[in-house]
Amino acid sequence: MRRIDIRTSSGEYPIILGKNIISQLKEYISDYDKILLLSNEDIGNIYFKRVLQELKDERIRVFTIPEGESFKNLETLSTIYDYMAKENFSRKSLIISLGGGVVCDIGGFVGATYMRGIDFIQIPTSLLAQVDASIGGKTGVDTQYGKNLIGAFKQPKAVFIDVSFLSTLPKEQFSSGMAEVIKHSLIIEDKEYFEFLKVKREKIISLDSDNLIEMIAKSCDIKREIVERDEFEKGDRALLNLGHTYGHSIEKLFNFKGMTHGEGVAKGIIFELELSKILNRIDEDRIEEIKDIFKSYGLDPNPIYYPEEIILEIMKKDKKNSFDKINFILFSKEMKVYRDSVEIKYILEVNNLFSPRYIKGIIDIGTNSCRLFLAQVFQGEEIKIEREISKDVEIVKLGEDVNKNGYLKKEAISRTVECLKRYKKKADSYGAKELVAFATSATRDSKNRDEFLNQVKEIGIDIKCISGDREAQLNFLGNSIVFEERILVLDIGGGSTEFTLGEKGEIEFVKSINIGAVRGTERFFSTQNYTDDTIEKCREWVKDMISEVKFLKNKNFTLVGVAGTATTQISVQKQMRVYDSSKVHMSEIKLEELRENLKLFLECSVEKRKHIVGLEEKRADVIIAGTIILITIMEELGINKMIVSESDNLNGAMISKSI
Repeated sequence: MRRIDIRTSSGEYPIILGKNIISQLKEYISDYDKILLLSNEDIGNIYFKRVLQELKDERIRVFTIPEGESFKNLETLSTIYDYMAKENFSRKSLIISLGGGVVCDIGGFVGATYMRGIDFIQIPTSLLAQVDASIGGKTGVDTQYGKNLIGAFKQPKAVFIDVSFLSTLPKEQFSSGMAEVIKHSLIIEDKEYFEFLKVKREKIISLDSDNLIEMIAKSCDIKREIVERDEFEKGDRALLNLGHTYGHSIEKLFNFKGMTHGEGVAKGIIFELELSKILNRIDEDRIEEIKDIFKSYGLDPNPIYYPEEIILEIMKKDKKNSFDKINFILFSKEMKVYRDSVEIKYILEVNNLFSPRYIKGIIDIGTNSCRLFLAQVFQGEEIKIEREISKDVEIVKLGEDVNKNGYLKKEAISRTVECLKRYKKKADSYGAKELVAFATSATRDSKNRDEFLNQVKEIGIDIKCISGDREAQLNFLGNSIVFEERILVLDIGGGSTEFTLGEKGEIEFVKSINIGAVRGTERFFSTQNYTDDTIEKCREWVKDMISEVKFLKNKNFTLVGVAGTATTQISVQKQMRVYDSSKVHMSEIKLEELRENLKLFLECSVEKRKHIVGLEEKRADVIIAGTIILITIMEELGINKMIVSESDNLNGAMISKSI
């Protein structure tokens, strides 16, 4: 066990560091009337029992908050204050924060503000919190405009760092903490700590206790020295913000999801190194060396390009900036860190260095649904998807009755335009450089499509109507990322079905046929009249329409199903109350299992189908026709199983330079 004492104007407190040391906490909690053990739901489920058994103290009450940075806000604070007031916590009470950075920040802020201030103790369970958030007395919460905009300085009574907690830490969160550790090694002027992190990497990653304790002790000591010199961040303590100006900005653009704090800091440090290269001519080899150590600990340190109005606006909202200047921590030619404001032209020059890596959005406007795909891409000779950010789907029924009268209904247009407004807002919030939209059969075949296209253009989205063959090509391209063998990609949409055969990115055959779930429903089941006769008529229609693809029966390939009809089969089969893409993607379903799904659907009225687990309510009226089409195609082609893929035309469009 090690002890590091921190001395500030607010008093002195210890950092107790070791393995399995929670029992040492007893001597620090004897003088309080009540104790609140605060954690998030995930950590509480893992560690509450252990801590309570170690302390065996009837004064302790437990309270959990939701997991994630998005809950580090005033609403969460309010629930804690209300609970403490209801349970009669007083100025002689204590808060113990058990968790990562969010819990430590919130627990500290409650300690600083409840009844104008009560004592708190930090038990950080993540590496990030152990080397950063739990030490130094900075507390705070986020607002919609930025991180930690509301906060206070208040030092804890003690910090207990138990490295045994790291055994349950997800790999990406351990990597996130290592970004702060590497940051500490760059702030100090000698390279000894940096070299230690390079040489001991395998031991550290394997969670060797001795090396972890040595590393965390060194980082804590670096932060202790800086905090003691500058408790309230009026000078040197600002150096601890290395990487944070850009890092906090990119975290905010990612809505604190899909990118860890540590990855943001790593990208921010590289951004500041590139600024320093322009301003101070630092060595390019040193930048590459620092990139390499981030990568060796599982971090992607490459910054992302954002349109200049987006990156400047969000940086200016960072609490560290004032008077319209943007402050960074920079490196001198000798690699000594210092704080300075930087002219906008240099910030934009560095931002432009990363222009091949950006956020791209794809919108697919189908007959039944609208879908949005956001991803981080890198554009070289080819476009590669580096990170999937989100996929959204809304059932808008744009093509409702278009097969009957040839027109898009005004209410259908209105529903779709409202959906696209939401998609545009989301893409803008992520700082998307590019937003590409394409529409398929319903829009393409309608006589009043210009009315729809013009309304959408007014909200800043240009839609390209694509042919069924082009949609099929995009589906195949998306799946060529996933499959190396010969595949037949089958996309049963609302108005058309696409067949694409090929291997390793090369298409052998492509065909779009005007059969689909909405088209079939309107043609045969307009009143939800599923009789043996109407079902057989639907099946005969499908058989007749697919006559041109029946030669595929003699071909050797893997059948790959994409889009709503295919994915719904898996979500229903697995009874997914919440749709989980990771459990759908690459799942196999057999023809007999599809028949079981169809039987289930036919046994229910449309209202009862809306309550089938795994079946989206708005798809309930067209799923039977879609399933009949799927089963009939598989029977006619002599196929008894299908792989369901979520890598479809959205993915294909994402890696295409043009639609």
